[in-house]
Amino acid sequence: MYILGLDISSSKIGIALLKDDNIVISESIKFKSGLSLEERAINFEKRMREIDRKYVVFSTYVEQPAMMFKGGKTTAFTMATLQRFNGMCSYIVRKVFDDDPILINPRSARAKLGIKTPRGRPSREVKRCIIEHVEKRFEGQFKYNLTHKGNPQPGTDDRADALVIALAGPLLK
Repeated sequence: MYILGLDISSSKIGIALLKDDNIVISESIKFKSGLSLEERAINFEKRMREIDRKYVVFSTYVEQPAMMFKGGKTTAFTMATLQRFNGMCSYIVRKVFDDDPILINPRSARAKLGIKTPRGRPSREVKRCIIEHVEKRFEGQFKYNLTHKGNPQPGTDDRADALVIALAGPLLK
């Protein structure tokens, strides 16, 4: 039984496919900045169709898009864009896998898995905490490269978030 977890943003999508708590796919799609949301959705659909041809996905879980402003970091335009793109991708998941994806709140997912993130700290520290938890949980299955400054390569956090959603989804539905 394959479980698909997705972390959707308008610039990157983290994709995780699990079978019996083992990683089958852990990747991220990075979109070129000049693409429209519709073009990004087409690229996402192509990848979902590739997965559908190769695996029988039992259930799909999508990280719920941000619902509140984050103290000056998020504008109404950004929130609207994220909501719109999440809806497009959720529709694609429904169309490809013939099942409605279940939206999962990321905080609830982390709490269910016992992931404690530092409050009031920069987002990179929170991301690092989630990556470390996923790395320990999958004992050598979750591999990633570091930048020349020693940080996880861009997209690693999206991959980790997708795995958290895939793991927590069945426990929260």
